[in-house]
Amino acid sequence: MNKKKIFVVTSILICSFISLSSCKKAGKSPASISPEPVVSGSSLIIYPSPGNLSTVEHLTSSDDYTVEVKKAGETEYKPLFVYKTDNYWVNNYFGATNGPKKSQLSASFTSFSFKDTAVDVKITYKSTVNSVTIRPLNFGINPVKNGNVVTFTITDPRKLSIEVNNRLNPLFLFAEAPDVPNTKATYYYGPGVHNIGLSKIVNSNESVYIAAGAVVEGSFVLPYNSKNISIKGRGILAMGEWPHTSTELSFLGTRNAIKSNGTSNLVMEGLIIANPCGWTIPLYNSDNLTNNNQLRNLKIVAWTGNSDGIWVNGTGHVIDDCFIFNNDDVFMSHGATNCKISNIVAWGGPWGRLYMVSNQASTSNITFENINLIGKDGGPELILVDGDAGTNLNVNDITFRNLRVESHPYSSSYNTNKFIRFISGYKSINNWLFENVTIDDKNPDEGDFYGTANSPINGVKFKNFMLGGSKVMSLSDAKMDKNNFANDITFQ
Repeated sequence: MNKKKIFVVTSILICSFISLSSCKKAGKSPASISPEPVVSGSSLIIYPSPGNLSTVEHLTSSDDYTVEVKKAGETEYKPLFVYKTDNYWVNNYFGATNGPKKSQLSASFTSFSFKDTAVDVKITYKSTVNSVTIRPLNFGINPVKNGNVVTFTITDPRKLSIEVNNRLNPLFLFAEAPDVPNTKATYYYGPGVHNIGLSKIVNSNESVYIAAGAVVEGSFVLPYNSKNISIKGRGILAMGEWPHTSTELSFLGTRNAIKSNGTSNLVMEGLIIANPCGWTIPLYNSDNLTNNNQLRNLKIVAWTGNSDGIWVNGTGHVIDDCFIFNNDDVFMSHGATNCKISNIVAWGGPWGRLYMVSNQASTSNITFENINLIGKDGGPELILVDGDAGTNLNVNDITFRNLRVESHPYSSSYNTNKFIRFISGYKSINNWLFENVTIDDKNPDEGDFYGTANSPINGVKFKNFMLGGSKVMSLSDAKMDKNNFANDITFQ
């Protein structure tokens, strides 16, 4: 049963001192909570505490980690507020009884911002630290451990997973560049807890700002054909209050964290989205109106099935510098053109893939660049193109460049967690490039390229493809298979 929201009373009291229109448009904070971050010098910003989280479902103060930071060269560390969310989802779908789900028991996370300085980070774990791994591994961060304390230094904004002793209770550290709070936003939510309910409408030319230290419970809907909307901040949009109770489209379509359809010139930046209970950010594209949207520095922490990260539908989108820990597709296309997805850290689960192309519209000219898949907890393939037979659509000119897969262990759950699977019912699948791809582990089956006479696959190039520590120069070395309707699959 959902908890009663004590904060509603606080909001009513505040509204008695301000105009009705101001109360409607802005989220108000408890007076005891500082509305602005604490600034150390001019370049290290410590975000405020959200205050009492007792009314927030599946979001608490972490009892696993304490985190402190300081500017390099200084002596005094400053504490960060560390959140924790538990793996509360139960998979009872499709005939399963407590079926496959993410193996992690919980995830803690915290954030701060800085510029023009190195930052020393000190993490204290609840018990002895026997081992510690900081991912993405290619960031080259080498921690020092002493008892139950881990220390390291960062010089640039990073999105990190700190894993102590095992991968069951990770800590996510979001070290980001400072922003300028938009206190004049149409809907401003300062530090503290706010419950806005499901499907709060944000219209064209309106703005939302969720400040650092704010936890906003609910979801947003951007109406059909909306334009020029801004949703920014350093706070949290949380949906743990609403359980995942169905896989039906009618249910999932009303449980999105931020849903839009036909939206253009949307700017979304900086938020942490915790515990979505349906698709997280679906960009629907009715009538081909969805275009030129920018999604940057977003962080998603999700447990449930159907927790797709971002739908890349429409044209001209930029998705950059995001962290996605979820249990369904990280990215999904139902038809997209001329989009770039870059500088991503992702950790997938047994329900989904890194990228899936669905057969609703043609997809072309999509570039994935600098992608770190730091984990994939079983389940289906990492990349899927699967079209119904006779689909008169194309999936052409897709590039993956600088893709690093740290872990995608073999799984027996309804697929083998292989790297790629092309099952072509499309008119064509042409000109795919995989350049500078490194997969640290190696499964016995890593891919299939199966076309038909009416749906051929033509032109898949692997350039500098590393698998299990060795460069791959053939399909057999890659542990991949093809049929006679898949042509021009090459390795360089």
